[in-house]
Amino acid sequence: MKLQSISKNDYQEYLSTLKDNDFLQSTHAASKFMEDGWQIEYVKGTDQDETKAVAMICIRPLLRFFNYAYVPRGFFIDYHNKKDLRDFSSVLKAHLKSKKVIYLEIDPDILYKERDKNGQIVPDGINNQDIVDNLIEAGYRQMPLTKGYDLSKQCRWMSILDLRNKSIDDIFNGFSTMQKRNIRTAQKCCVKTRVLSQDELNILDKMETESSERQQFESMPLSYFESMYRHYGTQHIKTVYGYLDLEEYEAKIKEDLIHTENEIQKLQLQIQKDPSAKKKIKNLENAQTKLSSLTKKKEEIATLKKTHDKEVPLSCCMFVQYKNQMIYLFGGNDYAYRAYRGSYAVQWEMIQEAVRAGCDYYNMYGISGYFEKGEEGYGVFDFKRGFNCTVVEFIGRYHLVFHPFFYWIHKKLHKNI
Repeated sequence: MKLQSISKNDYQEYLSTLKDNDFLQSTHAASKFMEDGWQIEYVKGTDQDETKAVAMICIRPLLRFFNYAYVPRGFFIDYHNKKDLRDFSSVLKAHLKSKKVIYLEIDPDILYKERDKNGQIVPDGINNQDIVDNLIEAGYRQMPLTKGYDLSKQCRWMSILDLRNKSIDDIFNGFSTMQKRNIRTAQKCCVKTRVLSQDELNILDKMETESSERQQFESMPLSYFESMYRHYGTQHIKTVYGYLDLEEYEAKIKEDLIHTENEIQKLQLQIQKDPSAKKKIKNLENAQTKLSSLTKKKEEIATLKKTHDKEVPLSCCMFVQYKNQMIYLFGGNDYAYRAYRGSYAVQWEMIQEAVRAGCDYYNMYGISGYFEKGEEGYGVFDFKRGFNCTVVEFIGRYHLVFHPFFYWIHKKLHKNI
């Protein structure tokens, strides 16, 4: 097999022939890597003029005089083909050694073992253990199959909703009872969504920071969100804001109050004429309870209007639409107003947007890989499971080492590699 460099345009042309590839394998991602100090090289492996493999290689300095190479989400190659994988890895190793690269890392977006929405392995489901074996046989070191969250690494566990051949009604009916109730609650409360402009990203930054402090995860800085727009553009990036429309909500509550008061008066007259009418007595009790609830909501709205004017910020999320996926990347919520279910309104809006855009998958992205109540990240997993998302486990990270001694030194200095 021969290895040759190709141009960015050649790489883009190759990507255009693929229906599905990860957004981290795009030239948009390459542009962002370059801004962060990486060098980018595009290569392909050929055998008798037939393209067998294509890769975007990201390189950065390591241990002062050496380099580290990374291929985000792996090569484009048939990993089941032992010979092609071995031959491509061999010519790539020779090429990267000449560039003083200590080791190459890949984290292919390849399913490991098929799981259901509860995280349980599907009997007789897909099992790509042979790909793991092929990588090890080709000289790659398998890194530990991790669980939990680590922002320095790409997600190994994801929650993904399959949209193929489903109507919006089909998708909604697949949600859990609780999730459907939460979406309807948001609708009843007049929760609205809109796409933010780039100069409104401070809303996302504020909410994501507050959520990270409350839930104890590492937040991304505002500069990161801004860079996503610079490199992916508005054709791929959307930041969606969910808010309580106070004016519409107030008008709805006032209308409900008038209707309920009229209903109470009508029932009271009917009961005066027939004091033994048990059904009407029960209906009156229910109407009075509803009136009390509506009165409380009216008072809450009056309080909210003093500090929020016309809208109350509830939730804000960033999405990337790339190829056949809509991907939920980051988000935050105002915990004080969680009762209005703003996050559910945002997710439901973007699931519908994904269907309208012809996406095959709605990717709710990272989960911890733990599926029992009380374990790390269970709440996030359970939230995403409610949307009927399936758990996806990838095969993990692999290192191809070119200089074992310097690799050993690097591991001593940085244990979490």
